[in-house]
Amino acid sequence: MKVCAIIPIAPSEPNTLVEKSIKSLNDLDYSGLNFEAYYVIDSGGKERNALDRLLPPNFHIVTRNDNRGRRAGAINDVLNVIGEADYITLFDVDSRPNADFLTECVRELTTTSDGVLASGCRFVTNKVNTLTKIVSVEYKFFCDIYRLCRWSGGFIQFNGAIGVSKAAFLRSTGFDERCSCEDLDLNEQIYLSGSRALLVNAKVGEQAPTSIQDLYNQRVRWFRGAVEGFRKYLAPMLTKSVPVLVKITWLSSLTVPFFSFLLAPFVPIYLRAIRAESDTLSESLAILFGLMGHTCLMTLCGVVAVGQHLASRKREWTEITRSEV
Repeated sequence: MKVCAIIPIAPSEPNTLVEKSIKSLNDLDYSGLNFEAYYVIDSGGKERNALDRLLPPNFHIVTRNDNRGRRAGAINDVLNVIGEADYITLFDVDSRPNADFLTECVRELTTTSDGVLASGCRFVTNKVNTLTKIVSVEYKFFCDIYRLCRWSGGFIQFNGAIGVSKAAFLRSTGFDERCSCEDLDLNEQIYLSGSRALLVNAKVGEQAPTSIQDLYNQRVRWFRGAVEGFRKYLAPMLTKSVPVLVKITWLSSLTVPFFSFLLAPFVPIYLRAIRAESDTLSESLAILFGLMGHTCLMTLCGVVAVGQHLASRKREWTEITRSEV
């Protein structure tokens, strides 16, 4: 079986981070798989020639002359040049999957007839300050939601289109380059087609925003994706023969985050996870109250996203400051 990985690289990403990505993906267990990786680099004036000497034989660099469609555009462009493949896996430059991530996802897809996308829980790799640790606890909450949806057969929405997809499905749908969140749009198309996303036990690490401004910009974009998804897919989701539980959990995944502040009293439920992220009692308290504030910030981001949508404001892409991990 042939598996092709696509990793879009924005002009602002440092070469050192790309080098770490190459090492991380080369360390994956892809025994029994014909694995190739394609790094899609948008033009931007950054010198990338030094990366050539680091590439294993099955790794390739594809250069685009623009950044049309950002991540979605990069994926669409490479889908047309990689040739035949059974599975396509998508990563970001900061993705740090467990060694068994590929084999676990492929195994799940080959044994589940209606599954077309497989992925795992996320974990934070750059726990450099209180904010990133707050996001780390939040990701554990997301993981619990994934597991609940897997158990119940509900709508699973992975944050980020990181995972392994059946190539035929991904080629047939592609990515809508106009969307704020191409990952949400893809998941909605999956369930509307009568297929589903699968949660595996292997996990994948990624970086959390290190500043309030970066977090705010990221989450406003996420909420813009929810608003767009609601407007685009509400009628099809309600009228098509999609399982009722999928309809309910899809609607909940799009609407509940706008009222995140209501979850603030329930933050102490994750006290054990908070303690695991902390070295001292004072740090535990900072994360605890930070999470409560985080729920309010998420509601604010939702309000801003709705306002931008109603004002027909063009979405703005902002780069997030990366850590060297």
